[in-house]
Amino acid sequence: MRVKFRSAFLLLAMASACSAASAQARPEPQWWGNLNVASRHFGGERDFLNPGESFNEFNPGAGVEVQWQPRHAVAVGYFLNSVDEDSFYALYHYTPLQLGRFVRVGGMIGVVTGYPGYNDGGIAPGGGFIAKVEGQRWGFNLIYLPEISEVTPNTLGLQIKRRFGP
Repeated sequence: MRVKFRSAFLLLAMASACSAASAQARPEPQWWGNLNVASRHFGGERDFLNPGESFNEFNPGAGVEVQWQPRHAVAVGYFLNSVDEDSFYALYHYTPLQLGRFVRVGGMIGVVTGYPGYNDGGIAPGGGFIAKVEGQRWGFNLIYLPEISEVTPNTLGLQIKRRFGP
C-alpha cells in the first residue's frame, strides 16, 4: 500500500513540476495597439468600381492585436475601407517564417465586413499575407491581400503598431 501511495505521490509531484516548468517557459502575451494608415491598390479601378469612382487609399482605423506566441496572434479592429465604408475585422495571424531579429512573415485568415461587392457588405471571409516588423515598443504590419475577381484588386495595406505593457 505504501509503495502505491509513494509511486502515486512521486508521479503527481513530477507532473506538477513539469506543468510548472511548462508554464514558466511560455511567454506572456504581447498586446499591441494598431493604427490602420493606408492602402495601395494594383490593378485597374474600372474593373472593380463604377465609372468616375476611385479607391480611397487613406484608411484610418484602430485595432488590437494579441500575440500569445511568436508565431500566433489574433487581431480585431475597425477601419474606413477603400470604398469609403466602415469595416470591422477579426483575423488569426500565423507567422512561422522569421527573417532576422525583427521580421516575421506568414498568413492571416478571418472575417471582414463593409465591402458592398463582397457578400453585400456583410460578414465575409478574408485572408492574405502579412509581414510583421516589431521592435521592443514600435512596429508595423505590411499586409498583402490578393485579388478577388470582380471584388478587389491586389492590395497592400499598412498598420503602425505600439506594444502595451512590459
